[in-house]
Amino acid sequence: MEIPLAQEIIFGLVIGSYIALGAIGFTLVYGLVNMINFAHGEFITVGAFVGYLAVVFGGLSIPVAVVVALAITAIVGWVIARVTFEPMNEAGAVPLLLMSIGLGLVLRNGFRVIAGPSRRTLPRDVTTYRFDDWGFFVTSQQLFIIGVTLVAVVVLHVFLSRTMLGIAMRATSDNEDLALVSGIDTRRIRNAVWLAASGLAGVAGVMLAVSQSANPNVGFGQLLLIITAAILGGAGSPYGAIVGSYLLGIGITVSVAFLPSGLTELNATMAFVVLIVVLLVRPGGLVNAEVRTS
Repeated sequence: MEIPLAQEIIFGLVIGSYIALGAIGFTLVYGLVNMINFAHGEFITVGAFVGYLAVVFGGLSIPVAVVVALAITAIVGWVIARVTFEPMNEAGAVPLLLMSIGLGLVLRNGFRVIAGPSRRTLPRDVTTYRFDDWGFFVTSQQLFIIGVTLVAVVVLHVFLSRTMLGIAMRATSDNEDLALVSGIDTRRIRNAVWLAASGLAGVAGVMLAVSQSANPNVGFGQLLLIITAAILGGAGSPYGAIVGSYLLGIGITVSVAFLPSGLTELNATMAFVVLIVVLLVRPGGLVNAEVRTS
């Protein structure tokens, strides 16, 4: 059955929303610590399980579970970073990369040992809103995911542009040495970045638990898309990561309409074709360094 273009865009906005929540945190760490954190997907998994436990065993509503997952995942991510990555700050990008790969593997298999491989779904009470004249429908679940992401984006923008900590974070991301001689406590900034990045990953985890399930691979399964969105937007740019995430999400779903019947499972591949084309034209991503530092 052919799906209307408007409906594919709605699906793309939903996919782009939880990719964006993961990609913002990923790119914040990349911009400041200059490392590709392959364990970021496991932070998302922590959020998914915390959200599931908060709703099913804690009896909390999903919006409250989002706040709980944000707080707990932020603390967990910060502690892990303090124990593993921070002592290796001077070791260089490659040792940090290897550390993140190993850490991700350990955490992922730790989830499998503790929770088992099964998928856990949240109780769902979904209302469907139909707009037949426009050729699409949207569910309350999809609106919730898109709405939470928009709130997170607005809060992030206000934080980065209106608070001293956010402005100091941007300055440190642009030039850590200059920020240090300017009197900025870069150690405090690093702590803030790990808390923010991990917290956003926790929110992404709950969104995935809502739309899919909580399982040991739920975060790792999104990691490639998250890294792609961050690179597409311009690695190190939170705003670019948002643009890249929605472009990737819509590209994945809309490309189905242009693929031959029987090959629609290649839609994710088409999204990466878009990435290759964009990087050939703009190697620095959609939001280049000059824009990021302005």
